[in-house]
Amino acid sequence: MRKYLFSAVLFVMAAVVVVSCKKDKDLKKATVVDTGDIAGGGCGYVLSVEGEGEYLRPSNLPTAYMHDGFKVKVKFDRDGQGQQCSVYPKHLFLEVIQLTVIKTDLD
Repeated sequence: MRKYLFSAVLFVMAAVVVVSCKKDKDLKKATVVDTGDIAGGGCGYVLSVEGEGEYLRPSNLPTAYMHDGFKVKVKFDRDGQGQQCSVYPKHLFLEVIQLTVIKTDLD
């Protein structure tokens, strides 16, 4: 009986490890960038997503992640909406995204 119980526990632990590893597979690495206060001419907090080559503005960034240079992993929905932002010396078009998952990048 103990032999079967031990095998069952090992199987459950292995399944948990496999399932937890797959969750991060769909997440993209990003860096939080503070472009300055919107009222002062900045664009607020935006995300620089690796491989995207552009800045994205999350509509629902939690305050716990509002730190310049903070590394995160994200999953988001795009709807094609955006807004102009003029940060000296360049003007940016920021796509507004809806975050569905955000977590600290520990890698």
